[in-house]
Amino acid sequence: MPFVRRWCLALSAAAGLLVATACSLTSLDELKENAELAADSGTGGGAGQGGGSGNGGSSGSGGGSGCKPDTCASMNAACGEVSDSCDGTLSCGTCSGDEFCGGGGPYQCGTTKCTPVTCAAVGANCGTISDGCSSVLDCGSCPAPNSCGGGGVDNVCGCTPKTCEELGAECGTIDDGCGNTLSCGVCSGGDKCSANSCGCTKTSCQDQGADCGSIPDACGGTLSCGSCSGALVCGGGGPNKCGAAQCVPKSCADQGATCGDVSDGCGKTINCGTCSGTFQSCGGGGKANVCGCTPKTCGQLGKDCDDVADGCGGTINCGFCGKPLVCGGAGTANVCGCNPGNPCALKNCGTVTDGCGKSVSCGTCSAPEPWGGGGTASVCGCKPAKYCTGECGSEPDGCGGLIACGLCEPGYKCIGGSCQCIKSPCIPF
Repeated sequence: MPFVRRWCLALSAAAGLLVATACSLTSLDELKENAELAADSGTGGGAGQGGGSGNGGSSGSGGGSGCKPDTCASMNAACGEVSDSCDGTLSCGTCSGDEFCGGGGPYQCGTTKCTPVTCAAVGANCGTISDGCSSVLDCGSCPAPNSCGGGGVDNVCGCTPKTCEELGAECGTIDDGCGNTLSCGVCSGGDKCSANSCGCTKTSCQDQGADCGSIPDACGGTLSCGSCSGALVCGGGGPNKCGAAQCVPKSCADQGATCGDVSDGCGKTINCGTCSGTFQSCGGGGKANVCGCTPKTCGQLGKDCDDVADGCGGTINCGFCGKPLVCGGAGTANVCGCNPGNPCALKNCGTVTDGCGKSVSCGTCSAPEPWGGGGTASVCGCKPAKYCTGECGSEPDGCGGLIACGLCEPGYKCIGGSCQCIKSPCIPF
């Protein structure tokens, strides 16, 4: 059973119109919904090209890109021009007699009218798609930062923004890859944000203007800044400066500190305790030596839909998903995704949408049961003829069986489906 990789054929029956699209196009059914395509909107179609001959060659595909081109056989294409999945085109032959390409289904010879689709009709605005009969359509390109299929829908220009987690950003702001600014929060515990990464840079006695005593190094440790000479006392000339005046140590409360180590201004480092509560940390709210918590953003959490915990006891809304995606659809909570399930469970031929905007091949049919022949799309079947064209004997029902056409009156014999007299004189009946 040939399986089409990037360019499998997608079938859709609507008011007798047989249409096809390539796998690089999201399901034709969905694109038709987007464009509100009328069932009988097509015109013209697939005039005869002559016969299932030859697999043809690939034009301008492959090269040194590492892409392995498809073949006419692998895509079950008996005629017409198709994409080889590597930006090239395959010529898959022509049809013979009264048959034309597309008349027996996408890229199949037959005599059923085939109406080609257009890029606009199926909502495609970039890349290449099948016209549903025998050719490939070029639907254009996308302006930056959009790319073809970049928004999650094949053959539609779009852009999927990156999250802080995907970009490796811990803090600050950064471009989300789609021209928007993404906020990745602030650093906690006194850390500083540099190039979107949180880190701690130790201070120095010189940076703090400290001539004596000990001070916090801003990274959880302490620095010794020396001692005063003679009758001078540390803090007498100001916080951690030598002088003759009396120094009055400052408490944690005096400095508004609720956690961690701080200098008392007179040469000593004092501890202001630890933070309580599940979500509190020292400096967590962005202020050194004060207990707090900075809520996470959706970008930091790697979430893009519905309400999620913000890491500080509250919730934040991360938006909603566009069809066909649903929140958590691929199994990850609060992340837009889609579970395709088993779209071929009740189908056995052609291509069907998997519910996630993609096309899936369900196989091919063999005579005398064509695609949809029993009246159900994407199911091989056959509707046997109910009535005879002759008056006697039996005739094929078109599905491998026979129809009983009746018996002739006495004196008549069934010859070629017609009752003929075998004795004279014949008595009409």
